[in-house]
Amino acid sequence: MFSNPLIIMSLTGSAVFLLYLLAYPLEKKYFSLKWRYRLLKIAAVFYLLPLPWFKYQIIEAVSFFFPKFREWGNPVEIINMKYSYSINPDLIQFTSDFRRLLLVALVMVCFSLALLFRQAVRYRKWKTAAASCLEKPAERESEIFTDIKKEMGIKKDVRLACSEVCISPAVSGIRRPVVVFPTWKSGMGAKEYRYIFQHELAHVKNHDLLIRYAGLLVMALHWYNPLAYFLFHEICAVSEMYCDSLVVRGKGDDVRREYGGLILTLATQDTGAGKGNFFAAMANSRNKRIYKRRILEMKRKETNHAVLAAVVAALLCVVGGMTSIFAYDAPHGVEGYMNDSEIEDGDHYFTPDCLIIEEDMSLPADHFFTDEDNHIYIIDVSGTKQQAACNHDYSIHGTYTDHNKDGTGGCVVRIYDAYKCSKCPEIKKGALKNEITYKPCSHYYKNADVTE
Repeated sequence: MFSNPLIIMSLTGSAVFLLYLLAYPLEKKYFSLKWRYRLLKIAAVFYLLPLPWFKYQIIEAVSFFFPKFREWGNPVEIINMKYSYSINPDLIQFTSDFRRLLLVALVMVCFSLALLFRQAVRYRKWKTAAASCLEKPAERESEIFTDIKKEMGIKKDVRLACSEVCISPAVSGIRRPVVVFPTWKSGMGAKEYRYIFQHELAHVKNHDLLIRYAGLLVMALHWYNPLAYFLFHEICAVSEMYCDSLVVRGKGDDVRREYGGLILTLATQDTGAGKGNFFAAMANSRNKRIYKRRILEMKRKETNHAVLAAVVAALLCVVGGMTSIFAYDAPHGVEGYMNDSEIEDGDHYFTPDCLIIEEDMSLPADHFFTDEDNHIYIIDVSGTKQQAACNHDYSIHGTYTDHNKDGTGGCVVRIYDAYKCSKCPEIKKGALKNEITYKPCSHYYKNADVTE
């Protein structure tokens, strides 16, 4: 069990991604690229979604449909009370282990912010350089680009521009996307232009840059996890293959060969040009294995078993959710003032509704007052023993304990700061010091040294 939510998010996303990798031979054979892309998006969501914070809400939601899950998903178990905190009117307390946990989380977040800042600086530099060299495309390129947009049903305002900084075609921007085209000396045919524009506009239509930014955020948050980097590169590779499939869908082998040759031609001309990870393009990756995967994928006859893919997607969601529920041990808040040594030495138990500290479950009565010398006074709440004519002085300080059944087999014990009259059993209750719920109620009554 872990108490750091970032570690649990990393563990959850990794569990989902590993399941994707294990099922890859099945996915490659029976799933379309669209579904494989969806499975990777699910993994990215679990890396980014703080599900551990909603552990008990998830249990409640699932229990609404499957009541037995409450007992199975949230059984009584020994918990680590070293990660505890107490918020009182005049003091906020953290155990020493919880303070170390907060320090580790702060260091992890600082590293994440530093990585994000570095990527943002790189992106800004490239965009500034590219913007300074933008040119209007030729009329023929603009006409082909406009025709492709209409064919693909893209109504968003997507601009086409040329830049010497861009060595190979790429798409940039989310709100206002721009397809940046290189200004080559050698001309290209209309067919090649169509292939390139179809691929780049497919990135726009699929919101691939937004997914890529999410992948960068995964790497920044989970910089210590190698699988986070692997996930990002797999997202980039599958998104490129998916766009390739949209370009050659329904086309013959001749078109596939021409398109594959164009990819390799662009790859030899692409030197990265400082684009980094903020762009999507036909030749965005210089890894030979990725190009090989793309070429082989185009030769493969695409199959789509949507029902099987949906079942695997649901399984990924279940794996992610269960990992978040069972692997996370949330820091627990306790009422009252804490002592580190007392908390760390005790055995503590946790149930869905309360925190129960293992203790002597005997009670002298349902309602009693304990003074500072541990003298116990039984209190009759019916008022039959109250002295109506007493001139109360409330000079005895202590605590008042109130034990009440909740009607479902459990009980609630409330402990108040209180003063007792020295002349009669009258109690003046003060602030609530502690409230503990027990399910089930295990209290029993035994005689104690009671002062009447």
